[in-house]
Amino acid sequence: MPAKRTAFALIAAAAALSVALTATPALADPASPLGIGVARTVDSQRGTFTVPVWTDASGATVTSVQAVIRDTDGSAVGDPLTLQQSGDDWAVASDAPLKLTEDGGSVPHLGRYAIDVTATDDQGNTVTRSGAGTLDFTLRPDFTGAGEGTGPWGENTLVLSPSTLDKDHRATGADDHLVGIQPGSGDLVPIAGRTVAVTRSSQSDVNSYLLGPDSASATTDADGRFTTDLLQADGSVSLTAEFSENSAEVHGSASLTGYPTYTQTTGYVTASANLKRAAPGQKITISGYVRSGTSATSPGIAGAHVTVSPNGYAPNGQPGEVTVVTDAAGHFSGALTAAPDAMSGWSAGLTDRFVTGDKANGSVVVPEYSSFVNLKSTLAATGKVTVKGSIVATYARNSAIYHGQVVHLEYSKDGSTGWKDLGAVTQGADSSSFSITKWGYVDGYYRVHHFISDELAASYSTPVRLNRINTNVYSISATPAKVSKGATVTVKGTLKEYRNGSWKAYAGQKVYLYFQKKGSTSWTYITSGKTGSNGAAKLKGKATKDGYWLIQYFGDSKHFDSGGVKDYVDVR
Repeated sequence: MPAKRTAFALIAAAAALSVALTATPALADPASPLGIGVARTVDSQRGTFTVPVWTDASGATVTSVQAVIRDTDGSAVGDPLTLQQSGDDWAVASDAPLKLTEDGGSVPHLGRYAIDVTATDDQGNTVTRSGAGTLDFTLRPDFTGAGEGTGPWGENTLVLSPSTLDKDHRATGADDHLVGIQPGSGDLVPIAGRTVAVTRSSQSDVNSYLLGPDSASATTDADGRFTTDLLQADGSVSLTAEFSENSAEVHGSASLTGYPTYTQTTGYVTASANLKRAAPGQKITISGYVRSGTSATSPGIAGAHVTVSPNGYAPNGQPGEVTVVTDAAGHFSGALTAAPDAMSGWSAGLTDRFVTGDKANGSVVVPEYSSFVNLKSTLAATGKVTVKGSIVATYARNSAIYHGQVVHLEYSKDGSTGWKDLGAVTQGADSSSFSITKWGYVDGYYRVHHFISDELAASYSTPVRLNRINTNVYSISATPAKVSKGATVTVKGTLKEYRNGSWKAYAGQKVYLYFQKKGSTSWTYITSGKTGSNGAAKLKGKATKDGYWLIQYFGDSKHFDSGGVKDYVDVR
């Protein structure tokens, strides 16, 4: 173990070394043919260092190189070192590295030391370079790991706990030791009171939002041991521990990766959808179970990852798929957004590192968006509304419509509320056009409405206001009430129109006299005339049979046909 020193002493030593060792090193005598380069610590064994030495004297050979190690106070540490040659480099003998005094060496403590180098050649030339380099006599950090040859490439690996994961144990953490490799002896000593960071690798086979934090940290205890919180590992993951420090005691970085092993279970997925047909944009909820057996009473598997995806012309993985996690009973539920042309069904499959099995599949009908085009709406003088037009697939207007589509005519007084269904017509399967005629109202709004079908989604036309002025022939009177056959019957009545909230005389309008024989349902035209300035009309006809007499006005482009009460005449 390295000599025990307080944190204050180590910091003070580091500060002093910083001043002493960062000063510009003294160069060898420029007039000497001998040259001494920079002395560098061998990182793999910090009890040794190398220094290049050469001579420019003709025929001369460097015969000896010695080094003196100096502490922060300038005092020499131990006896001068005789370095061994390897080409132009001279180094501390690999079998006799510098060691701490506690290990039988001469170095009093961990830290950094100045190196003075003296070289001599066989022609008697000698040169010294003070501060030729720095001996980095500090602990090199490392993790103990699980042992050689346990990683994917035969490398040492980080110790994980638990090391084997399954459907019931989906998280792991690091449980390892941070140690320092001591210079010279190579002993492993614990590094206490340090923070080690552990990071989980990215997981491509599971949605990251299900995993929670991807890193943790822990502080080493007196034995250098650190134990992190558990990190979710539902996919193919690894955990990497990292540590770095540059102090008078520890210098360097360490990194080690661990790989959990996985145990898989066979799961059985059953699922169903809440809809067999969905409108574009509507949510379809897929619910089901993941069980450990094929029976409906088999135990559910909790925590299993299930991806609910749309199936169809677009590939799986399109935007809109969702990954959910089963509850304690193994139940899951996920929602998809219905999309025409991209969805003919759905699937619910396991995307879980620990549970594998076949997908559950189902079908769903998603009709095309629909639109009404080329609409023409009319309100006839008779009071009937007619709407003609076509219904098409909004984004494929030239596509054939393979099944007859039902179109409803609807009425609203204000155009936004209280819509009333007036009746429907079925468009022919071989044509997108339709025509629907139903009795209407004096004033109001009309639209056509297509309810959803397997082929086309629901749609409404823009409401259109239609109105006419109402008319009525008041006080229709046929006299005399009893008349001989062939006698003249005089029929009177007053034509009025409804304007600005009241009935007013409608002058100068052509009206018609009709007769209906008793027991008949048809009317016979008799004659016509015009209303006077007060809207009154007087028309005459010849009595032939018992029956009813009526004055009728047929509306124009702004007026409805008139109403009125027929009058009976008895012919004798």
